[in-house]
Amino acid sequence: MFDPIPELSDDTLIEIVRFPAILRNALTSAGLKTIGDIRARSDGELRRMTRIGPGRLLFLRKTLGSGPNDPPPLIQKRKLTPRDRIGARRV
Repeated sequence: MFDPIPELSDDTLIEIVRFPAILRNALTSAGLKTIGDIRARSDGELRRMTRIGPGRLLFLRKTLGSGPNDPPPLIQKRKLTPRDRIGARRV
């Protein structure tokens, strides 16, 4: 088994890389077989796959490198509105 690192070749099979089981299952159930298949997908394509959220996408891009023409992934936190702040104090 290999650790997920940017130096892995594109023809490395997903099943021999140490991904969390839920991530490996999500990638293989979407029909991806190699690291190159992951790198060839855009962020949008990966996000549309079942069980690939922003955190897992960030993990993939950090460990394997970015996809085609994608900027580095950003996870933005939602700003609290005054109404959210009021609700938070009551709890």
